[in-house]
Amino acid sequence: MNKLHDAVRMALATSLSDRAIAAALAMSKTTVRRYRSIAAVKQLSWADLCALTPQALEAQFNAAAGRLTTKRVPDFATLHTEIETKGVTLQLLWEEYRAPSPDDALSYSQFTHHYRAWAHCMHPVMRQHHRPGEKAFVDYSGKRPVWRDRTTGRDIPAELFVGALGVSSYVFAICTASQSIPDWIHASVKMLEFYGGVPEIIVPDNLKSAVEKPGRSPKIQRTYLDFARHYAVAIIPARVYRPQDKAKAEQSVQMAQRWILACMRHETFFSLADLNTRIAELLKALNRRPYKRLPGCRRSRFEELDQPALHPLPTVSYEFAEWVARQKVPNDYHVNVRGHFYSVPHVLIDRRVEVRITRSTVEIFCDQVRVATHVLSDVRGGYSTLPEHQPEAHRAQAGRTPERQLAWAATVGPNTTAVMRSLFDRRLPALGLPAADKMRRLATQYGVEELEAAARRAVEIKSLTVTTLTALLRTGLHKRRTDSTSSSRSLPLHDNVRGPAYYGKGD
Repeated sequence: MNKLHDAVRMALATSLSDRAIAAALAMSKTTVRRYRSIAAVKQLSWADLCALTPQALEAQFNAAAGRLTTKRVPDFATLHTEIETKGVTLQLLWEEYRAPSPDDALSYSQFTHHYRAWAHCMHPVMRQHHRPGEKAFVDYSGKRPVWRDRTTGRDIPAELFVGALGVSSYVFAICTASQSIPDWIHASVKMLEFYGGVPEIIVPDNLKSAVEKPGRSPKIQRTYLDFARHYAVAIIPARVYRPQDKAKAEQSVQMAQRWILACMRHETFFSLADLNTRIAELLKALNRRPYKRLPGCRRSRFEELDQPALHPLPTVSYEFAEWVARQKVPNDYHVNVRGHFYSVPHVLIDRRVEVRITRSTVEIFCDQVRVATHVLSDVRGGYSTLPEHQPEAHRAQAGRTPERQLAWAATVGPNTTAVMRSLFDRRLPALGLPAADKMRRLATQYGVEELEAAARRAVEIKSLTVTTLTALLRTGLHKRRTDSTSSSRSLPLHDNVRGPAYYGKGD
């Protein structure tokens, strides 16, 4: 068996390194590396090659090299290193290679041809294999469409968001006003609704709206992470300076530029909505274009492979929410959100909390647990306080307002309400608060039914004061009947009482 056979077998069927194989066979490790690269590019295994004849094996691995045997072969490894030097060109390297012996040197065209063939084998491209429904790749297009403002006549650029599924390459596209976080989230939600399901992984580029800090352990933007949790999808950004990680996205962006943007180049749109309506029409045509090398189209392949494997959408679409930077809870247990102050449980004073703002609510979290929810307010300098967040003393003090005292009186009865209202019927209603507090203490001492009965008596005698209520409750006079018959006392009969007969003596 020749060296080629042994080198290929050892490269494909053992775990030996190129250097170890080269040492064992007394050949260049560059040659071993080239054999390994050719096998990877052609996707050949040792099972495919072991039965080939030496001539067939030679044709697979040394066809190009065979044509070099009549000429002096350059040291391509050295050339490859030299070409990285600034200012060094292939023309210069060819002239240096040719100078010692022009007769057996390659021509310039052959020199460059064989060098590029060698370099191509040295940098094989790994084919990415995707499972149906596994990944969606997303990115923004560098080329931007525009729409025209009717008022100013000015062309306003828009951003083209493009997504594609891994197996079918089924393309989604939509225009947004910017690459801001709200627009990025809006486009991502629309993409999942377009697909009618959720992939396992979304692979974005490292733009700020998706990744706060790129690197080996990237930090996902907080709102985007919230979106991912809502849809139970993993966010795995493409590695920095690794275009192969997002090749599917770049290919789809290129397709969108060719078959969407190029088709609209002579059209004028007067709103972002008009732009997206037209994009939706062209998107249908793009996804139905037949493949060149495969049967079917993106749409048919999506329906056959990707769509059945997608996870179902949640019943409620994600509502965009903005996260406010962590802040420390001050002593008044109210956190500042856009100039308005919202309460949290007072036990969280000096703890750090995060705030999530939706279209209508403010949610406050401590250690990833929701501790408060408020209605969003746009009143700057205002306060939103929930009684359950206050200490007991503060809660009692907060209840000392005319409105709350009247609300309490209404739960007791109409007469109590009448007396309470009279306490605040003055130029400065707050001056009635001490009397209102005393009135509530009477309810605690004697009971609300007794207080209402005493208030009824006070209304009858038109003495609507706390002093009257106190006297009535202390003496029990509020329990006596108030009609004229029962209120008039019957005098007992005795000698000092003179009846009408006495005054009629002289008649």
